[in-house]
Amino acid sequence: MRELKSEYLKFHFKKGVFAILRDYASKEAQVIIDSSHDGVIVVDQEARVTLVNKHAKEILGLPDQIIGSKITEFIPNSDLLRILRTGKSEMGDINTIFNRELIINRLPIMEEGKVVGAVSNIKHIDDIQKMEMKIRKKLHQSGLEAKHQLSDIIGTSNVMKECKELAEKFAKTDATIMITGGSGTGKELFAQGIHLSSMRKKGPFVAINCAALPESLLESELFGYEEGTFTGAIKGGKMGLFELAHGGTIFLDEIGEMPLRIQSMLLRVLEEREVRRIGGEKIIPVDVRIIVATNRELEQMTQEGTFREDLYYRLNILALELPALQIRLSDIPELVYSFLEELNEKHPHRVAVFSDDVFSLFKQYEWPGNVRELRNVVERMVILAEDDTITLKDAKFLVEKLKNRVNEKKSKFETEKSVILSLLEEEQGNKTRVAERLGVDRTTLWRRMKKYNL
Repeated sequence: MRELKSEYLKFHFKKGVFAILRDYASKEAQVIIDSSHDGVIVVDQEARVTLVNKHAKEILGLPDQIIGSKITEFIPNSDLLRILRTGKSEMGDINTIFNRELIINRLPIMEEGKVVGAVSNIKHIDDIQKMEMKIRKKLHQSGLEAKHQLSDIIGTSNVMKECKELAEKFAKTDATIMITGGSGTGKELFAQGIHLSSMRKKGPFVAINCAALPESLLESELFGYEEGTFTGAIKGGKMGLFELAHGGTIFLDEIGEMPLRIQSMLLRVLEEREVRRIGGEKIIPVDVRIIVATNRELEQMTQEGTFREDLYYRLNILALELPALQIRLSDIPELVYSFLEELNEKHPHRVAVFSDDVFSLFKQYEWPGNVRELRNVVERMVILAEDDTITLKDAKFLVEKLKNRVNEKKSKFETEKSVILSLLEEEQGNKTRVAERLGVDRTTLWRRMKKYNL
């Protein structure tokens, strides 16, 4: 009798230990799944909920007291019933619940070859996209961030105000933008500003100068490549800039220098919104806003056959023409003192002001290099300055430059005038033949003759 009682106590003691251990394991599992950012729900072979975390309750609209209840009481046609029945995993199923897009993975829980339960893992698509964006940025930190707002761009002249207002309007759309203007007019600044004023501002901003790379390297940078495509290829392949710009903006500077073969590949991206890596077969969808810039006459290039006409019209949907500095001379003082503030931090000798004579000189010069050239000139003056005020003695190099340009223009004027006079004499005043010999139309010849009082 004592032996039977002892065995009975041992059995129930073991049973109690197992219950304690099971409860402990359950609590530990609950802590683990509660720490997950995904929704997790687990059912046993009878479809009763054994584990569920708060994220799953929020996503699926489940009550707090659900453990032990059948999942069908709350989700009548639960897909977990199918997993319990078939024992097959289902990965990457996209569903919309409460107007939110979700990706759901469902897996069976197997024990000795039998289905003893099922687990469902639920992710918000928005969370996946945010994580993807972070990964893309870590993979390629350089050039993935815009820093300049449109409001940061210096200039209060009417022409600059109009440009910034137009850029703000363009930013509200997702259409392709073509920015034109001479070298140094601030095309990339405007591209960054448009990106940061758009719905894509939280996405990456990727910039590339199409004139800076040879054709083969430009292709691999834009579209990426698969492992083993060529000697020196990175193990695992490389993501192209269009992939890296997914969800954001890609800025293609000096688009007029892009080779015709790559132009046709760019046209495909614009039309299909997908890329294929060099040496790869997989088609990769991309969601990018394209901004291009050029200082060349693309329309003329299409007539010459050096730029694809179909690509030109696909790119030139929204056009933003930036003014030369010569057209916005009233902005020079504001630009100069902005550069001065920056340069004073960089150089040990600090400059306080520029004399009126220097500003007068600035307004006589044509600035072929625009704002970039102005900055270089200001920096040189700051370095050479002996006092805290910049005067004409610090600007001797610019005075000489101005004289040389005046002489060059005068020489060109006189040369062109003499050429036209000579041709008119040779052709006995026949303007049509003179225009043909000069390679211009009659209207252009007429304007030049008027200019030279001929």
